[in-house]
Amino acid sequence: MILLFLDGVGLGAPDPAVNPLVATPLPILSGLIGAVPDNRARPRTASGLVFRQLDATLGHDGLPQSATGQTTILTGLNAADIMDGHYGPWPGPTLVSTLESGTLFHDAAAAGGAALANVYPPRYFATEGRRRWRPNAPVVAARAAGVRLRGLEEYRAGLAVAPDLVGTGLARLEEGVAVGIEEAGVTGTAAALASLASRHAFTFVDVWLTDGYGHARDAEGAARFLVNLDALLALLLTEGTGAVSSGATVVITSDHGNLEDLSVKGHTRNPVPLLVLGQGAHEFETATSLLDVAPAVRRVLGL
Repeated sequence: MILLFLDGVGLGAPDPAVNPLVATPLPILSGLIGAVPDNRARPRTASGLVFRQLDATLGHDGLPQSATGQTTILTGLNAADIMDGHYGPWPGPTLVSTLESGTLFHDAAAAGGAALANVYPPRYFATEGRRRWRPNAPVVAARAAGVRLRGLEEYRAGLAVAPDLVGTGLARLEEGVAVGIEEAGVTGTAAALASLASRHAFTFVDVWLTDGYGHARDAEGAARFLVNLDALLALLLTEGTGAVSSGATVVITSDHGNLEDLSVKGHTRNPVPLLVLGQGAHEFETATSLLDVAPAVRRVLGL
């Protein structure tokens, strides 16, 4: 299984002036869900495909936040209940303890292996454990389960992916230039994900850039990313070489809205998308909220 997590991507109004998901042509994504990816898109179920709108509010007032939303996705527990409200962006001691007690990474590590697919640059490792180091929920969960973080060498070997899905930022890093890092492009990213999925029961991709585009109200950056995401979907579905055709179930979802409404800089209470492709898609047919993601992943993993 591959869980492609898109931070801060909701399903918003069908207004191309503020919603990059509407303004950007996304033929693969739109074809899969049978509609433009906005709040009018209806649930869809087909062979090897499930699309749903998920409630990201977790039953609490206020704007959903990353730490509680991500913890909920990774554990199946209502993290907003645990915190008595939405909390983020980084998990504090209470949510760290929750994540350390058991997540999808822990489950998969005992059921065929787990991987955090992201590449982390040398400067990230240099700050790890220091006072100003603030790991997000996926990093806390992965490390607690004994899953290692991947560096530039893994990226060069085709065993890690960049958060922009192409690697442009990595190729421009001083460290990347020094060791000859080149952009993998969506083709390299698709190949890396297929390779990781063949070696692990569960592969998690943390795409945090999308939330950044939303906060910056960066329509141009959002559009570039979405075009790459659409191209990646096509490659994951390619017969014979794509991860889905090789037996992987691909899950795409988010923790809260943001990118879909660039009229504001903050998060939204919009529903978030759930798109599942592959042989395990049927396990997600009853999903209605973030709380339903982890249980369905566990069923696909046979847990």
